[in-house]
Amino acid sequence: VTPGRRGQRGAARPSGKSAGGRGRQTAWRRRCRQLRRPAAAAMDPTAAFDAFAGGKPFLDLEDLSCAMIAVFGSKPRKRDLRASLAQYAAPGAPGLGLEAFRALAADRRRLLGERDRAMRMFSALDAEDRGYLDLQGFRASCAAACRPASLRACEIFHDMDRSKAGLVTVADFEAYLAGTG
Repeated sequence: VTPGRRGQRGAARPSGKSAGGRGRQTAWRRRCRQLRRPAAAAMDPTAAFDAFAGGKPFLDLEDLSCAMIAVFGSKPRKRDLRASLAQYAAPGAPGLGLEAFRALAADRRRLLGERDRAMRMFSALDAEDRGYLDLQGFRASCAAACRPASLRACEIFHDMDRSKAGLVTVADFEAYLAGTG
């Protein structure tokens, strides 16, 4: 075994680095990945806080990311998390306390209410989880879920397809539902 080579047993670690930091980050990523599954979404904010604070009275940036995934089912961007910390955390606090996290979750739920419903509807139609709808898949989903809609599936699909590329994106779907498509 050659000292200093990564990925080999017995390899020396660069000075100042330990397996503990990397192990904690890997566990954090694994925990977050498990929460991205739709069934795991919609956890109560208090339960999410308790699960990810790790006994601390606050959520730091990484903990907040996992808690947001647990509550909303999707991972927010780092800059959104930092903006939320700046907006909701008490001045000088090392992170977000329970009451601040509850307020953040309530505000986010209010803002995402309509979009969340649209995303759930889109996900139900996107049976293959590709992130877009095609005519064949849309017809099959309509036939399985709503017989009257399946009779007009082609017409509805072409109304939703703003780019006329044969694919309907989430943005196309939302615009159609809002009546701007």
